Amino acid sequence: MPATASIVRATGTYRRLQQESRAEGADPVELVAMLYDELETAVGVLESMARQGQRVSATDPAHRARAILIGLDANLDHSAGGDVAAALSRVYRSMRRKLDEAIAANREDGFAEVLDGIRTIAEAWRQLR
Repeated sequence: MPATASIVRATGTYRRLQQESRAEGADPVELVAMLYDELETAVGVLESMARQGQRVSATDPAHRARAILIGLDANLDHSAGGDVAAALSRVYRSMRRKLDEAIAANREDGFAEVLDGIRTIAEAWRQLR
């Protein structure tokens, strides 16, 4: 049975409510892990869209992915994080550059490269839990 618009909306609403519920009781490490989950989802959608020949610029997943990378970078605690925070900032900025390039070129392989980086860092965060 193909997904109808109402099924897609209902699924999105359910997912949003589930995430909000999860965020209410989360500690800072869990919140960052949740952001990585959302980032991975957004970039995965962009990759799929590009694979199907759809334009990805100015789409919700593109805006969401950029916003998450900007937020992760902006919220680093450089005084407490020292060299680790500086390294993460460089990684986030590099990922944002690569994401912007993939969006501009509408390149599936560009999104795959960004996803690899996200998954590597996300796994490290998950191990902190």
